[in-house]
Amino acid sequence: MLARIHAIPLAELPALDGGDPLEQLRATHDAFDEPRPALELVLRWLAEHRPPPGRPGLVHGDFRNGNLMVGPEGLRAVLDWELAHLGDPVQDLGWLCVKAWRFGAPAPVGGFGGRAELLDGYAEVAGWRPTEDELRWWEVYGTVHWAVICRQQAERHLGGTERSVEMAVLGRRICESEHDALLALGLTEPVTVPDPLTGSAAQTQPGPVPAGPVPAGPVPAGLHDRPSVDELLSAAAGFLSEDVVGGADEVDPRVRFHARVAANALAIARRELLVGPAQAAAHAARLAALGCADDRALVAAIRSGALDERWDDVLAAVRELTVAKLTVANPRYLTHPAG
Repeated sequence: MLARIHAIPLAELPALDGGDPLEQLRATHDAFDEPRPALELVLRWLAEHRPPPGRPGLVHGDFRNGNLMVGPEGLRAVLDWELAHLGDPVQDLGWLCVKAWRFGAPAPVGGFGGRAELLDGYAEVAGWRPTEDELRWWEVYGTVHWAVICRQQAERHLGGTERSVEMAVLGRRICESEHDALLALGLTEPVTVPDPLTGSAAQTQPGPVPAGPVPAGPVPAGLHDRPSVDELLSAAAGFLSEDVVGGADEVDPRVRFHARVAANALAIARRELLVGPAQAAAHAARLAALGCADDRALVAAIRSGALDERWDDVLAAVRELTVAKLTVANPRYLTHPAG
């Protein structure tokens, strides 16, 4: 289907945007003015390893599992064309390989196939076969693109355009793409970390958000009465995940979905309250060891090459930062293999 889409003659298409995709991605990311060392490292790799320009064609822009209508006879339709543009057709193939669309499955193409199968099948119809290096570059590009899209979606909530817990939580998924991009480049590995909410090793399969109290000693007395902040958040998460998500069948599916997202948001907040201060101190120490006052200084050094002679130390700091973010946002995600 992608080969057929890409073969549509340009003269038959309406006016579509084009432009340099990497420059556009960089500009969109930079416009938020939020330094992200991991994304800066990957954007630099993309700039330094860019393949030759491909033959221009119609690019769907969002070809992935969620936008395919499939019936018993096979693929029926491709949905959601709002990101269609003129560009390198391999972009669509790389987007289909982005780890976010595997939903935990190991197969690298949408969770259901291999990269060689994808390229071979495409070549059967298209008459030409993209290279593995081209596919890899666009897969890494797509991973960063998804991170930037998550930030754009979060802005819909933060900017007041669309108040939505779903959009808000997407901002905390950016670190998943940072981890995925580092995995794709072989710069990090899956790890298992304890979930701060349970004190046990992170699960390798999705499961319910822990709603109970952290198994610790007595909560120290403070200015305010019990329940503590964490206990209040735990109670609210328990209501959402147990009474709403696991409640009566008549609960609207959309409400059930947003309740699950809201429970996850509360879990993120609880983890950050529990381990955030220690994480911040450890990150500040790593930055100081690199001679950087903050993330903005580290990003500037990555972009300029000022710390290239200490590249291993830079990578270690970026990896640790990514692990810290995911320990709060979604510790289970760290265990997923690269595929």
